[in-house]
Amino acid sequence: MKNSEITSQSLELFTDIAEVVMDSLIENGLLKDIPFVSLAVKVANIGKTVTDRIFLTKIKKFLLYLDKVTPTEKQNFIKSLDDEPEKKSKLGECLVLIIDRIDDLGKTQILAELFLNLIKEKINLETFRRLASAVNSAFVEDLKKLINNTNNNDYLGNLIGSGLTEVSSTGIPIGGYDVVHINVRISALGKLFVRLMNDKN
Repeated sequence: MKNSEITSQSLELFTDIAEVVMDSLIENGLLKDIPFVSLAVKVANIGKTVTDRIFLTKIKKFLLYLDKVTPTEKQNFIKSLDDEPEKKSKLGECLVLIIDRIDDLGKTQILAELFLNLIKEKINLETFRRLASAVNSAFVEDLKKLINNTNNNDYLGNLIGSGLTEVSSTGIPIGGYDVVHINVRISALGKLFVRLMNDKN
């Protein structure tokens, strides 16, 4: 048997195994109760393109980080969605778009942690969407530095576009004139993000 044939068969086997694992994660997890998400996964499972496989990898990693959810939290979350069908549908659409936009698999855990805070009702859906949008528009290494409160603040300027940091200015009187000093600080959204990511309760 040629090496190319072995490689092809190995890839097919890996794909089959990945699909079984994915189906199991969906069926036993939260996302099976959220419309549009399970449908998107099934459609991606049918596809054979690299994009489909990457999307499934993102979903799988996202699901694996949700094992911290207790049965009670899961039950309460699903009930709250069942009580608001419009919110349930909107959440499904948002999750698919958010996960699909991930440009670095390192962001998957960050987004899953934020989703856990939504499940635990520490934030509402609008805040989750704002934070998810901020994460997806930022560079993952800058996010890690922000989470870890790195003493070197040179990275803060890189996060202005995400909304996690903001420009501030102060007037300093020098020689009878106010000299404007411009600096970058963590925004209210950024402070919330840091707090949520470091709160493991």
